[in-house]
Amino acid sequence: MTNFFFLASFFLASAVSLPEGGTPVFSDNPIASLPAVREHQFGTLKKIELTDEDSRKNGIRQAIRCEITGQPQQSWDIQFQFRITRKVVKNEVLLARFWARSIDVQTETGSAVIRPLFEMAGPPHNKSLSVDLTITPEWKEYFFPFKSLDNYDAGKAGGGFHLGFPKQTVEIAGYSLLGFGAGFDMKKLPQTPVTYEGMEPDAAWRKEAEKRIEKIRKGDLTITVADSQNQPVSGAEVEVRMKRHAFGWGSAVVAQHIMREGADFDRYREIIEKYFTRVVFENDLKWGRWENESNRERTLQAAQWLRDRNIEIRGHCLVWPSWRHIPRDVETLANDKDALRRRIDEHIKHEVTTMKGLLVDWDVINEPYNNNDVMKVLGDEEMVRWFKLARQYDPKVNLYLNDFAILTGGGKDTAHQDHFEKTLKFLKDNGVPITGLGMQSHFGGAATPPEKMLQILDRFAKLGLDISITEHDIESSNEEFQADFTRDFLITTFSHPSVVAILGWGFWERSHWKPNAAYYRADWSITPAGQVWLDLVTKKWWTNVDGKTTADGTFNTRGFLGNYEIAVKKDGKTKTVEATIPKEGTVVKITL
Repeated sequence: MTNFFFLASFFLASAVSLPEGGTPVFSDNPIASLPAVREHQFGTLKKIELTDEDSRKNGIRQAIRCEITGQPQQSWDIQFQFRITRKVVKNEVLLARFWARSIDVQTETGSAVIRPLFEMAGPPHNKSLSVDLTITPEWKEYFFPFKSLDNYDAGKAGGGFHLGFPKQTVEIAGYSLLGFGAGFDMKKLPQTPVTYEGMEPDAAWRKEAEKRIEKIRKGDLTITVADSQNQPVSGAEVEVRMKRHAFGWGSAVVAQHIMREGADFDRYREIIEKYFTRVVFENDLKWGRWENESNRERTLQAAQWLRDRNIEIRGHCLVWPSWRHIPRDVETLANDKDALRRRIDEHIKHEVTTMKGLLVDWDVINEPYNNNDVMKVLGDEEMVRWFKLARQYDPKVNLYLNDFAILTGGGKDTAHQDHFEKTLKFLKDNGVPITGLGMQSHFGGAATPPEKMLQILDRFAKLGLDISITEHDIESSNEEFQADFTRDFLITTFSHPSVVAILGWGFWERSHWKPNAAYYRADWSITPAGQVWLDLVTKKWWTNVDGKTTADGTFNTRGFLGNYEIAVKKDGKTKTVEATIPKEGTVVKITL
């Protein structure tokens, strides 16, 4: 009876009405089912009765008070969740709904943060909802609609909150999770805007970033026009048309799609050829796929198709050093170090020599923080050998270490960042010919503030290596947030002088590991985030200039670094030339 009264009064207090048809995915008022007190090394979760005026005004009688007194390393170090009690189907529209307020905050910003989430109830804990939410001292009701990433039977997924943020006390009440079925129009549900520090239109960081882009991503172009007698031609019409960025803009691609027939795959190839200067095969060069001869042949054909169009290719990845990410027979060699070493060496030799001349980068090692079974057997020194072997078999390709959780998660995963830096320094100190580091950059509904990302980029830039954003996407059902953060992520990373490429991890909903993150929907209509990408990369950060030569026959401008076509016209005569604008600038002499 108490639980029912609380739930009823909670909904009566809400000023927001919901469409009919929503059904609970776990018990009514789950907070009431929590223990009265739960002590934790990082704090205390305590169920409390509320009598203050603000709570009563909103119909709230009971809450869970979360006192964070320690300093958790990870957001999930202290949390509470509830397992679903019915099946949830893939793409089912769900609505997380709750009230929250801050009580005490001990951070410089004065803001309290919680992370509502919905995730698989076991590894790899795939998250359909994960949003870093800043809350205020006043009670506020929050609504987060989202789609389930997969089918989950009862007990196989859960919803709740990660609370492992700096010292703070918060209260959460009236939590519910309703399902509206697959195909439901999510726009009919209320949605709390997702915000992040630095998203305001006039943010100072963005103005400074734009200045850096103007400085580091452009070069001076001087065009001199003379006649056949080498006399300057004044008043000649000049058209400068950019044809290709020098910067690595692109996406993960699938070899099979590149080689398939049909309207969808014609469109797939068209987008690659039109917009991308660099791509990475999503799975085709991973060890297991590589050893499939038919897939390998198709991958080589797709690679040649890309190179014929002057599209650069990253190699991902040579060694993903955990048993679950490499061929099954490799683990059987764990007790025979020499045989294990030979098996890996032979793979590196075969794949690198076969792909020699087709790739600009190789991710030699992928995700060593979480995937290190092989190093536990052979030692960290083995990583040094892998890099040196890759260099031996291809003297020109760039060699990378690639990992995740460096820029994502609010930039708070310091353990992962520290390990990444430690590993990079270890490789360099041991004479490894490493040339770059890859930051994957898979975001959920939680954004890392741009200024925080710049600090992290600055930290790793001190190592003197190129930085590539290798696997970027933003998985969110909130398209407005997705578009805003796409804009700010691209501005942030493009403005940093050490970043040489930004690659998404797919671009089409029907070929994307996180369909909600795709720039193009299944029917090829573009999402708001996709439109932001196009507007920035192909318009704002693209140079097309018209003008006329001055009395001395010159025309001066600045353009984004890349390849150009320049046309000059005067008195019925036309001359067209190709040119490249490098960082140091260039002079193009044209005889008309």
